[in-house]
Amino acid sequence: MSLAGRLARRRILVTGEDPELSERLGAVFERCGAVLDVEPADSADGTRIARSAARHLGGLDVLVNTGPAVIPEVGERPAAVRRGVERALERSMALLVTTTEAALPSMNAGASIINTAGFSTHSLVLSRGQEALATAVLETTRGWAQALGPRGVRVNAVVGGPRWDPILEARLDHGQRPAPLTDEEELDAFVYLASAESSHVSGSVLAVARALTSDELEPSTDR
Repeated sequence: MSLAGRLARRRILVTGEDPELSERLGAVFERCGAVLDVEPADSADGTRIARSAARHLGGLDVLVNTGPAVIPEVGERPAAVRRGVERALERSMALLVTTTEAALPSMNAGASIINTAGFSTHSLVLSRGQEALATAVLETTRGWAQALGPRGVRVNAVVGGPRWDPILEARLDHGQRPAPLTDEEELDAFVYLASAESSHVSGSVLAVARALTSDELEPSTDR
């Protein structure tokens, strides 16, 4: 199947707290033939976004809930840091739930919900807040997969897996440095879960290896 045919006429809403990932997904989905609404969310209420997209697209075949990219842990006192992380977790999960609940009335059998956790973080190690959020997202994903299975709506998750280091890869491949990952390659798991190719896949978690950024590849100058 050609790239343009993988998501032909699939009506997709990409939303959530990670605008960078939303933009990248939107571009890949569009090249795959999807009809799109990409609207990053900046509040804990995704109801308006989901209902607006459903009206605009005439229904929804795919909902992608992204982010957040990071959960900052700031403050000098541990108690303050903990409260800040808890608020961020509550906000993120509230957005995930309200968006999905508002989208469901516009989704029929064969529809797909894709949640993300820790996918686009730039750090090699997840923070405690990101780990907690990832756990909550994955448990919610599995619960929804069971609850929505009888309706024919699939629910899966994509998480950030091991980082792909092109320099190390070159050393293992006789010095031949491979080409950088394209967005189509790095985000192919999302296309797969959004398409009919995964029509019998639900409740799964796909861990995707991501390329190290240029900043991570450069040696630190700190003494």
